[in-house]
Amino acid sequence: MQEPPLSLATAQETDCLTATLESISDAVLMLDRSWNIRYMNGNAERLLKVQRHEVVGKNVWTVFPEAVDGPYYRAYHMAVETNSLVEFEEHYAPLDLWTEIRAYPSQQGVTIYFRDISERKAIEAQIHNMAFYDKLTGLPNRQLLLDRAGHALSLGHLGAMLFIDLDNFKTINDTRGHDKGDMLLQLVAARLRAEVRECDTVARFGGDEFIVLLEDLGSTENDVARVAQDIALKIVRAFAEPFDIEGMEQYSTPSIGITVFSGACGSVDEVLKRADLAMYQAKAAGRNTVSFFDPTMQARVSARAALEADMRRALGNDEFVLHYQPLMSVDGTMAGVEALVRWKHPQRGLVPPAEFIPVAEESNLILPLGRWVMREAGSRLAQWSGDTRTAGLEIAVNVSAAQFHRPDFVEHVLEVLAQTGARADRLRLELTESLLLKDVEGTVGKMQQLRAAGVSFALDDFGTGYSSLSYLHRLPLDQLKIDRSFIWSAVKEDSGAAIVRIIVLLGKALNMSVLAEGVETQEQLNFVIAEGCQYYQGYIFSKPLPEPELLTIIAGL
Repeated sequence: MQEPPLSLATAQETDCLTATLESISDAVLMLDRSWNIRYMNGNAERLLKVQRHEVVGKNVWTVFPEAVDGPYYRAYHMAVETNSLVEFEEHYAPLDLWTEIRAYPSQQGVTIYFRDISERKAIEAQIHNMAFYDKLTGLPNRQLLLDRAGHALSLGHLGAMLFIDLDNFKTINDTRGHDKGDMLLQLVAARLRAEVRECDTVARFGGDEFIVLLEDLGSTENDVARVAQDIALKIVRAFAEPFDIEGMEQYSTPSIGITVFSGACGSVDEVLKRADLAMYQAKAAGRNTVSFFDPTMQARVSARAALEADMRRALGNDEFVLHYQPLMSVDGTMAGVEALVRWKHPQRGLVPPAEFIPVAEESNLILPLGRWVMREAGSRLAQWSGDTRTAGLEIAVNVSAAQFHRPDFVEHVLEVLAQTGARADRLRLELTESLLLKDVEGTVGKMQQLRAAGVSFALDDFGTGYSSLSYLHRLPLDQLKIDRSFIWSAVKEDSGAAIVRIIVLLGKALNMSVLAEGVETQEQLNFVIAEGCQYYQGYIFSKPLPEPELLTIIAGL
């Protein structure tokens, strides 16, 4: 569009040009080289909210003083000095405008075209927010965090990353509802922003995980680590104050992992991995604390990953076996055995359960492993039923929370009993107190279904969890197992002995038998018998044994 200034056109040309400029969708201003307004179309009147008869002939910078020293002023001079077209976008409150300035050297005039692009800019901003900001908290999301962290690494900046996880957030969701959990996340986001500098990035990484990216903290790693720790501790102190959720106080504590980074750290993924590992170290240290990344953590994680891969292979290669620890009656007879899984590794030999069971639980391999244990125990029960020495023995099987809360758990147990031909009244399932916390009604229902079939239940490690008398009496339990820690302390401390006595009295009151775990000395055995325990297990009689060794002991009784 190369229209000449109006003053140099013929009357007919002027009328034609005016009609054209009034019909186009852009706002148009025409100036002479002295910056005086020579013409303004109707769209310019509406867009700039001025009347043309009030401004034509006046200096444009007098009419629009706010534009002086801004991009319009600079662009105007550039167009005049270079006799060229200058195009740009600028926010001219309250509008976003596209502007094109054309200078005509032969005519000594300048034409300015405006277009309102506010709607387009708003849509672009909305798309940008959707792509880079968390909808719930308004914080930068994972993608924007990765971009900013990558930029910091590319510049070689020395900084720190804080990986923050809310302790027990799932419990809050489960007990107060997801809507209250969302409110808590919003309050957490606001509190985190208040505790860091304006230049720092606070991002919601996902779920109840937040990342704080800190830059320009110092010139050495020690300086950065010191300042990062100070900020992390500020966050911990800030979280000591309760959050107000619709008039109710809610406490939430953070576990924070810190890693210091520089351009030499490699990728953003590596920095995130280190901060994540440090956060889990903070969890392991008791939660509501701060932990720095330690390179030895990486070695432990790598070893865990290798162990998990080995376990997957082992499940397919029948490397797991059951050992059996006798459950003794105080009259000296064997009432049953507890089935305990062992791993016969082809290279490492017998792997301790304390090493592989936690990995199985974290990786969900506890589910196929637990199903294998149940089938193997059923097969042993069926086989032993044909031998008079073992026909009366029970087999106790530990059941994990993940296994028990599977929708098909009851069906699986009944299927094992049917397929193996094992007697249900010889199978005892051992549950932990923590398992009972989730879905008490559902737990009771499953226990009642299996008990109706003849299966019995024991509450394992009693006294170490969160049992509540309000629901303990509702559970169809047959036995309480006193945790070994109480047995060990009972002969040394009055408090330990008192706890054992209380558990025995509770068992009798609820019509449950009581078994003492971890009995290792004659003194401990004398104590539990004197206090009224009916059963015990421990090294004083036997450690867990492979089946052939167990049968040898049984033959000698």
